[in-house]
Amino acid sequence: MFSERKVLLVVNPISGDKDKQEILSKVTARAEEDGYVLSIFSTTGTDDLIQIRELVKNLCPSRILVAGGDGTISMVAEAVQGLDVIFGIIPAGSANGLSADFGLPVSIDESIEVAFGENSVHIDAVKINEDISLHLSDIGLNALLVKNYESGDTRGKLGYALEMFKTLNEHENFQVRITTTQGIIETEALVVIIANAKKYGTGITINPFGDMSDGKFELVIAKKIDFIETAKFLTGNTEFNHDVMEIISVEKAKIECIDREVYFQVDGEYKGEVRELNAEILKGFVRIAIP
Repeated sequence: MFSERKVLLVVNPISGDKDKQEILSKVTARAEEDGYVLSIFSTTGTDDLIQIRELVKNLCPSRILVAGGDGTISMVAEAVQGLDVIFGIIPAGSANGLSADFGLPVSIDESIEVAFGENSVHIDAVKINEDISLHLSDIGLNALLVKNYESGDTRGKLGYALEMFKTLNEHENFQVRITTTQGIIETEALVVIIANAKKYGTGITINPFGDMSDGKFELVIAKKIDFIETAKFLTGNTEFNHDVMEIISVEKAKIECIDREVYFQVDGEYKGEVRELNAEILKGFVRIAIP
């Protein structure tokens, strides 16, 4: 049985460029003020999912606050799959795409206010092979960017910008076959995005049809770099040139890389190189606190 007065705070100490000590102090003060019993868990990168599941089982918190990036949030969501727990997000990653999609405040004080608030909404997730994605996952160009970023020395949006030039020089297009209930698409691709949401953490809309509670996800297939089509995204124009960009809404998809293994990332976490992905929607997966 879950306790209304217990809160678990999960902190990723190395994510982004936020001061985690300030977050810890302010969450502790707010929990004391509201009469909550607060427990804190810091991720280490080793068996975090198993340990969080065990903590939730023993503590039975009614609310879990996550101070980290999209990858940390998705991991914690996976740990409490099927449980009626409210998630409070305190943006502390490098990109914070989920926060951008929900219009969550950037400041620590305001995000803590929302995290302890009463407004919430159920959102879907996408299961991709054995991984859970709440936000945006992909194969190709962006996954290579995430890989290069993780091995770089600079955090935050500046780190992504610095790695972009290296990534553009390294990347090669790949041949992909996508099978859905709507048919089969075979094409050369720059990137294939499995999009539950609309925006990357930069604020750029990559999936104008994204709705995290509609029981579907989108496949965004970018076939080559084209500045005109990119401009359409930025201005909200959804009349794409299908020789350059294609978007389909689905509940399930099989994605096969025909010619070679391709870089793969889930919610900002690089996962390695893959030949095949099977993705399906998980409806109403988790409840998120919103403004």
